[in-house]
Amino acid sequence: MKTKIYFLIVCLSALLLSCEKNTNAPSTGGGDYVPDAQLAIIKTTPELLEQIFVSPIVDSAVVDYSQTNLITLYYGDRLVLCNPTQQDSILANFARLELKIIGTNPYVMLDNEHAIIDWKWANFHPLSGAYRRTVYSSPKIYDNNMALSGYSTNFSYMNGRLANDEYFLLDTQWQNLTDLTVQWTLAEEQRTEMPEVRYINLKDIEEYGDYKESYKDYFFGNDLNSVYQTYLRDPEKFKEYSEGIDRVQASYAETLKQMLKNNDMEKLTFSYRQ
Repeated sequence: MKTKIYFLIVCLSALLLSCEKNTNAPSTGGGDYVPDAQLAIIKTTPELLEQIFVSPIVDSAVVDYSQTNLITLYYGDRLVLCNPTQQDSILANFARLELKIIGTNPYVMLDNEHAIIDWKWANFHPLSGAYRRTVYSSPKIYDNNMALSGYSTNFSYMNGRLANDEYFLLDTQWQNLTDLTVQWTLAEEQRTEMPEVRYINLKDIEEYGDYKESYKDYFFGNDLNSVYQTYLRDPEKFKEYSEGIDRVQASYAETLKQMLKNNDMEKLTFSYRQ
C-alpha cells in the first residue's frame, strides 16, 4: 500500500476568496486549514519569468470580522522570498540542500504565456498560495481575537480575503539568486501588480486527462514543512516521493497544455479576483 504524503499545492495551491464568492471554490473553516487541492495557473510576462518576484516582510496579519473577514497585512521595510522566521529559515536551508532550487527558475511553462509554479518553490514564491507565518517582531496594536498567526496570498483559512497584498519585481534574475533568505531594500519603482491567476481543481485535471494515478497518491501541496518532516523520518523514502511528485506535476502540465490547445481552460478554471 502506498504511503501518502500530505502537503498542500500552488501553486499547487489552495483556495482564495475574493469579494464575490465563486461557486467552484471549496468551502473553508477556521483553525488550521486543509484546503481542497488546486493548482494556480499564472499568466506570465517576459519580465515576470526572468526577474525575482517578491513581497514585503509581513510582520502582522489582522482580520476584521465586520468587513467580510477582511485581512490586513502590516509590512516591514524589506522585501523577501519568505518571512524571516526560524521555521522558514530551516525550510530555506532544506530547499537549498535537498531540493536544490538555487539557480533554477520557479516556473513550469504550459505555453508562451501560462505557467504553474514548481512545487519545490512553494514556500518562496508569493503566488504559490503557501501558508506564510508572520514575524510579529513589533506587532501592531490589535485585539487578540483578530490576530492571525499566518496568512496566504491565495487562500484565507478565515474565509476572508487579503486587503492589501503587495508585490515587487526585482532587477535581479532568478538564475542569479544565491540565498532564499536574502532581504532586499524596498524600492517603490519596483512595485508591480499581481498578474492574472486562475485556479483549477486537481480532480478536474485528472478527469480531463483520464488519469490512472491520482493526486491522492502524491497529494500535491504548498507546505514544505510536511515534505521536510518526511525527509527527517526517511531521507531515502523522501527521494522516492520527490521523484513521484515531479512525475505527477509533469503529467498535470501536459494535461493543462492540452486544455489550452483545445480552448478548454476558461471552462474549467476560475478566478477569485475580478
